[in-house]
Amino acid sequence: MRRNLFLHFLNRDTREIVRLYDIFGDEKHARALRGPMNACAMLCEEFCVAPPGFVIEDKYAFELFEVQSAYLEKGLVRLPMRETNLSDFAEKKRVEYSFARNRYSGLYDDARMELLSSHGAALVRRKVQIGPTIVNGFLTGVDTPRLQAWTGIRQNAPSDVIQNMRATPARLADDGKALTWSMIEPNLMESASPFRQKMRDALQYTYFQEYCREFKAIVLTDIPHMPVEFYLPAERAVYSMRRFRLFLDAMSADRLLLEASANTIMRFRRDAEFIELMDAYCGLARKYPKDTDLQFHVSRAIKKTPFEWPRLPERFDPAISDPSDFEIVEIASACGELAAILTKEHGLPTRGSDETQNPRKTETSSRGRQLTIAIFVALEEELNVLVKHFGLDRSAGSPAASGEIGDVGVDVLCPRAMGRVAAAVEVMRYLSKNVAPDLLFCVGLAGGFKEAKIEPGAVICAETVVDLATRKVTDDDKGEAKSKFRRRDFHCTRAVYEIANSKEFDLKDWASYSAHEFDWQKGRIPSLWEGKIASADEVVASDDHRRKMVESADKLLGIEMEAGGVCAAADAFKVPVSVLRVVSDMADPSKADDKWRITGMKTLAELMKRLPLDRVIAMAKQ
Repeated sequence: MRRNLFLHFLNRDTREIVRLYDIFGDEKHARALRGPMNACAMLCEEFCVAPPGFVIEDKYAFELFEVQSAYLEKGLVRLPMRETNLSDFAEKKRVEYSFARNRYSGLYDDARMELLSSHGAALVRRKVQIGPTIVNGFLTGVDTPRLQAWTGIRQNAPSDVIQNMRATPARLADDGKALTWSMIEPNLMESASPFRQKMRDALQYTYFQEYCREFKAIVLTDIPHMPVEFYLPAERAVYSMRRFRLFLDAMSADRLLLEASANTIMRFRRDAEFIELMDAYCGLARKYPKDTDLQFHVSRAIKKTPFEWPRLPERFDPAISDPSDFEIVEIASACGELAAILTKEHGLPTRGSDETQNPRKTETSSRGRQLTIAIFVALEEELNVLVKHFGLDRSAGSPAASGEIGDVGVDVLCPRAMGRVAAAVEVMRYLSKNVAPDLLFCVGLAGGFKEAKIEPGAVICAETVVDLATRKVTDDDKGEAKSKFRRRDFHCTRAVYEIANSKEFDLKDWASYSAHEFDWQKGRIPSLWEGKIASADEVVASDDHRRKMVESADKLLGIEMEAGGVCAAADAFKVPVSVLRVVSDMADPSKADDKWRITGMKTLAELMKRLPLDRVIAMAKQ
């Protein structure tokens, strides 16, 4: 019902960027971390996540978890690493950071390693390889127009500065050095000085986003003195330190909870009534994005409860002692009463209700709701493949099936008929009655054009759909009918092709897995192509008709029958479209329907299952 949180504020470089080390003394710096850490602990659904280096490298973060060790003991804070044990982690890091041992002395402190090793519940495995990701990010990030983290450098930095920036992480990695800013910066050319802050921010984004992606986490925003999120996923209406403090302040509970010990917070998290209040806050904050509205509705609800909320500050001082178990039960019970009032008055979702069973009504993105996609398929057998592959729930109406792919909500549209008209009607009906999805996929089979030298098994990511269904028919000199295509072009998002061809996606593994698991014909293996695809209302099995189509638009890869209608409907609602078609035949007289429809659909479903759909959507929306 809520989200897991990435603790970007615990990173030393983050706080160096905003100069906390220069501005604050030890006590104030420590307090600046405790409040956001407690907020994340209360708001997260299952856990908070941070690389173990965040804790080991910085004295303030380390001291925080010395005092608040219950977060590690219970696994509420998770520290992912690729190594199987902390000894291997320490050995690897000490080699990588040996060139800057004074700066990273915490890595060489056995006492810090022992603290982490004593909390096995906090140590979890991660898949992502950060070093190669940073190298690739610096090599390609500046060339990706939709990545905001690189915009300032891409638009303003001279070519020699960009080239120097691209090459530096790769060179350091080859030398076995850690890819931190303190090691990258000295290797940048002098003329890069005006862009060093932007480069440092881009490094933070490249580094942190991999953890957010793998652990499906977002960041807490509006943290005092730390107004940076590095373009990481966020939902400002809800997971905002400022707004959460306003909520707690209305209850007079901000100091009690934000300065509480980890033991107290963990004790509260075991009470269902406290969980209900945190859920109610998220629902209310989502419904009322203005701070004044949020405060107003909470204040009104508090006046209706019998509990004496204004007396909390005089009853409890977290600097002196924790509330007793009896007092925690008392406060949690009052939280439940307040949650019930807010939920009833504002129609907020509750755990186990129909709204929580449909995650897209509760899970959220930076836009204030869960990311959603719709997938259009023409026929029942294609629908069956998606239902089985993604574990979707069928429906007798429209959409024909619903569920999730990872954390992304999905509706499947299926008119159970081929052709542009059936496709357009189905999509228009859906978009007129539902909240528009973030991205609409049109998937299925296509006939390939031999003139493009494309072969069966190729997956076409359509950059442009060339609608050739409309023709002008005239008489020639001999009085015979002659037709001419009147084309209409629809431009599609390139996000799938770009991400699938980046280092964050293993294209070869997808292709080999699909060929083996889905019984591809011997000698065929899926490949990814990008280009134009024709859309028409007829099944093309004619050499002559195919040649006429090829002549009507340059560089056509193939033809299909629904994308023109899907794109026309989506264009009316300003919804981005991704068209994915697998070539099953060569649109010639040898065309024959066989098991390819099922094999092709399984291959496309596997591609979508492996894609980081949140990134695909973000890129498509830019």
